[in-house]
This record gives sequence, C-alpha cells and structure tokens, in this order.
Amino acid sequence: MKKPWETKLIEKIEDVIDSCFPKDSKKALIEFKKEKAEEIALMEYKIDFARGFQAWFFLKYLIKGKFTPMEFITGNSVGYFTKKELQMVENFLNNQESLYEIISISKNKRDYEIRNVVNNKIIRVKTIDFPAKLSIGDYIYATPIKKLDNNYFFYGNVACYSKEKGKHIEQIFLKEWEKEKCKNVK
Repeated sequence: MKKPWETKLIEKIEDVIDSCFPKDSKKALIEFKKEKAEEIALMEYKIDFARGFQAWFFLKYLIKGKFTPMEFITGNSVGYFTKKELQMVENFLNNQESLYEIISISKNKRDYEIRNVVNNKIIRVKTIDFPAKLSIGDYIYATPIKKLDNNYFFYGNVACYSKEKGKHIEQIFLKEWEKEKCKNVK
C-alpha cells in the first residue's frame, strides 16, 4: 500500500526534530510514560503506544519548555519544507482534539461523519485501516487533523465509547470544558 502523503511529511518532520534536538525524543519518552501511565496500561498493541507517543510528542511536548516540534517547524522551515507542507503543519497545529459523536459511517466502514460535542461542528474523517468497530451514536475521543483536501484523518490514538457511556462522558466533558473556558476568561 502506498504511504499517505501526510505520513511522509510526519517522517520528514521527525528527521528534522531528531537532527536539531537529538536528545529530546528520549526525554519526551520518559515524560510521556509518566504523564500517560494510566492510558499506556490500557494500550493493547505496541502500535498504539507508538501512535500515542508520536502525536503527544509533536503536538504537546515542549522542547526547551518553549515550543512543540510542530511549532518549531513553522518558525524554522528555512526552505526545507514546501508551502504545501507548511500548510499541513498549520493544520496539525489547528487540530480539534475533542469528544465526538459518530453521526454516520460509510458502507466500507472507513469514512465517518463525527460531531464535536463542544461546538457541534460535523466533520468527515477518511481512514485507511481504522480497526474500531463503531456504531452510529457511539462516541470517540480523538484528534482529527484537516487534510489539504478538506477531509480529516485521525492522528494519534482514538478512544471509543458506547452510546450510553459516551453520553455520560459528554456531560462530564462539557462541564469541564465550561470550567476551563471560564478560567481562561478571568
């Protein structure tokens, strides 16, 4: 199977970060294992760990306590990245990590319409090999990234919840989101 363009871009970014900050991925791995210990215990496969770490490292880990790897790329591309690649990096930075409800599923079970419970925005996610067995009305906690063709793909791990459990989580999630929103206003 041909590697998606976005996967090649992620590999290119990884090479640049490893070259510029050779010790940071090891430091980040230690931090990730501490910060995400409960989640790691639930991961069934090594690929889940790798996928989760990569997304956390690129989008959340602060190099030198100042910037994420993706933020570093936007400010230091020095002609190494194309305009198209930098636009995609911006899309990674503008990710919409959130709790989503499954609205529809394609017949081939690879394309999903999902509703963000915070802003009710509905987006279309196209997957290649998404293993989850989801039903309409189920919930997921995910980080969809907008592709340049305006569709989305899941980045990192996706936590899946039944309709019943998802509705309960949605109530808690929205209360926490409101608290956070109010805290940021002050």
